Amino acid sequence: MSDKIRVLFVDDQKEILDGLRRMSRSMRSEWNVYLALGGEEALQMMSEKHFDVLVTDMRMPGMDGAELLNRALAAYPHMIRIVLSGQYDIDSFVMSGWPAHQFLSKPCEAAVLKRSISNTTRMRGLLDNSTIRQLVTRAHFLPIMPRVYMEVEKELNSVNASMQKVGEIIMEDVAMSAKVLQMVNSPIFGCKRAIESPTQAVVLLGADVIKSLLLYLQSCSDLDLPPQVSLERISSHGARIATLAKIIAEMEGESEEVCAEAFLAGLLQNIGSLIIISSFSEQYWQVEEEAKAEGARVWDVEQRVLGASHAEIGAYLISLWGLSPAIAESVAYHNDPSNYPDAEVPFALIAVHVANALDKDAGLGAAFVENEFDFEFLEKMGLVDHLPRWQEAYLKMVKE
Repeated sequence: MSDKIRVLFVDDQKEILDGLRRMSRSMRSEWNVYLALGGEEALQMMSEKHFDVLVTDMRMPGMDGAELLNRALAAYPHMIRIVLSGQYDIDSFVMSGWPAHQFLSKPCEAAVLKRSISNTTRMRGLLDNSTIRQLVTRAHFLPIMPRVYMEVEKELNSVNASMQKVGEIIMEDVAMSAKVLQMVNSPIFGCKRAIESPTQAVVLLGADVIKSLLLYLQSCSDLDLPPQVSLERISSHGARIATLAKIIAEMEGESEEVCAEAFLAGLLQNIGSLIIISSFSEQYWQVEEEAKAEGARVWDVEQRVLGASHAEIGAYLISLWGLSPAIAESVAYHNDPSNYPDAEVPFALIAVHVANALDKDAGLGAAFVENEFDFEFLEKMGLVDHLPRWQEAYLKMVKE
């Protein structure tokens, strides 16, 4: 079978499909491109061939994009789903289940479309387990803390509602933060630069969009999580790692962009664990028991039991959502940075690895999970002598 990515473009206008074919010629060494004139034809083609990526318009006669995406999700959960469209109703799409991973607006520059597809597929090699890949591709939502729901709704319904305050509340929950960031970084909102802060995202999205998102998330939040698992603790850990990773990046004089990447990678570094806990609960407890009994590293046991670690699962999900490759890679390798395949290492990866090793509360309700310093890696990067300053910064942070 060819290693090329199979991309299916769907639109109701033949001239647009012809333009997409021409645009894709420069990618013919990496992509096999197929065109479907409308949703019905797309579904027929999907029943006959395997596709890796679906790129569809939204407003089409007969079957619209939302219906096509939801039917593709149900029948072909492995497929990466991207919207390429002009105007459509954001609220209605949120309520339809938000069945796409990324959004691109027409007209779309060829370089942007190529980069989006390439970035969403670059992390697939991390996951050889097709069951997990399908699970991650299906992951619209993650468990949300009820307290966060109530506090956000209370603030939104108050007379002098503050979107800044709403953002601060949402930042306490990893899953909700991730979903808000996925939305705001979609080109449909017209942002000229990447938004890496949940607080900024909430201000830009506005109260109406946030309310629609809350309604959808609330309808999907009835996950049967075991009582031993504390979402409060998981989110607190993510907030600490995010804050410390950003502090470390600032101490090293990194750019504002890199500091933002360090913060977001720290916030999302355990997002893969939420997927495992909510969808593979039996395997989660098997991992815990075997790691305790063997004194083994959790991510090594996850590899054996699930075929992938929580770091790899989280990185794959992040890449599907279109966040920067530096963030996805920092999440993927934060436990074992020595395995990072390229010579130029994102500083966000260094910062998140160090922050995790400094903070001994892993946040998953499992005391045996302790991240360790990869001293060989830090020595190779010439950073071992920086550890005392970083340790001091951590102690100062937790005292405040």
